Amino acid sequence: MSGNNNNDHNDSGHRSRELIPPKIFSPPTDGEQVECDGRLYYLGGLIGQGHFGAVYECTDEWGNALVAKVLLPQSRSYEEVRKIWLGELTSLLNLRHPNITYVYDAFEYRDTFYLVIERCVANLAAWPTVRGDSWLPYVARDVLQGLDFIHARGYVHKDLHPGNVLVKWIGDSAAAASDAPVLAFKIGDLGISDLESDLSATMADWMFPPEHLDPNQFGSIGQTTDIYHVGLLLLNLLLPTPRLFTNEEIVSALPTRIARALPSPYGLPLAAALIPRVAERTATARDFWRAIRRAPSLV
Repeated sequence: MSGNNNNDHNDSGHRSRELIPPKIFSPPTDGEQVECDGRLYYLGGLIGQGHFGAVYECTDEWGNALVAKVLLPQSRSYEEVRKIWLGELTSLLNLRHPNITYVYDAFEYRDTFYLVIERCVANLAAWPTVRGDSWLPYVARDVLQGLDFIHARGYVHKDLHPGNVLVKWIGDSAAAASDAPVLAFKIGDLGISDLESDLSATMADWMFPPEHLDPNQFGSIGQTTDIYHVGLLLLNLLLPTPRLFTNEEIVSALPTRIARALPSPYGLPLAAALIPRVAERTATARDFWRAIRRAPSLV
């Protein structure tokens, strides 16, 4: 009798587990309305898709221009995607700053994870007129100010490139039409940011700094890796066409030699930020900005 009861109990437990529906990711469709705790968001078209997620146009009931970043499962389980979502959300909440893209909301909807973030007009790679000596100090000021804030909280971005520096119009909607808006530059995509103590080399191959390629010779990956990446980013603002360096060119210090040979007064500050040896490179975002600020052509 007791044996039959155990079998019935085991069968019942087995059936209960079978009745639990699997988690099914449901990405939004154009025009879909998504609700979270009474807050409504209206999803628009797909803007872009990356390794960790897809980005959609989005507005809220107040008419704010936003984007919704939706994490994609790909080959990951629900639990793995949830961990990535929580990690990125934690970074964004810890790193709220005027020069870092602002997170408005985060929620799970139909087993799918959302981050609602302020919308910018484009990234720096898609804004070809922002180039040359006249623009460099303004891009540098905003990016390095955001980076200084990131570093002060123990994070390393590890993925700073023109595609992750976003351009935003800054202006008052109630201002006169003659009051032209100005541009601000914001650091985005903090999805692979880590505490410096938990670093792993997750940046793209073409962004590998010397310390990744040969740590014994050049030093360890850390916050100065971001300094190197900003140096590459700003260097490309001064070159006739953007350039991606090979591993051989990186370890041979070609970027710093090119920066040093530029006719621009910003060449020497960039060269110092691009020194291959970590111990000899510009140490902090604030030091980098001070060197740029001292350049004679800064207005």
